[in-house]
Amino acid sequence: MESFNVIGKPAITTNEAEMKGEGVIPTQWQDFYQAQLLEKIPNKKNSIILALYTDYQSDETGPYTFAIGTEVSNINEVPNGMKSFSIPEGHYKVFTTRKGPVNEVVVETWQYIWEWSKTNERAFLTDFELYDERCADPENAQVDIYISI
Repeated sequence: MESFNVIGKPAITTNEAEMKGEGVIPTQWQDFYQAQLLEKIPNKKNSIILALYTDYQSDETGPYTFAIGTEVSNINEVPNGMKSFSIPEGHYKVFTTRKGPVNEVVVETWQYIWEWSKTNERAFLTDFELYDERCADPENAQVDIYISI
């Protein structure tokens, strides 16, 4: 995959914090929709929402940056509270969820990815979830999850 730029609202978290219910991901999603952040991002290439997992300090056990945003044509204008990210060119393994309630199918697929990771190498550069028109109905959504390898 070729490199591309994203603007989104970042927060630092860990998988441990997320599993204990002390993480930031649910709040990030709530803020993203309540504050209508997609509409505030300039130079959007499309209306696809991306949830990034990047700036890994080690592997799945360490802190990382989680951000929700979208692909942009340039990063000249970054709104307050947001950050630009450059997604590196590289190889990605794509996991596609089954259709179903979005919060259920994404968690289920990440559990599969963690099992897959036990016998396959991950790069821990940038991973992301892609929410396109297949997610219009959150009760019958399908998401692609890109894992850097």
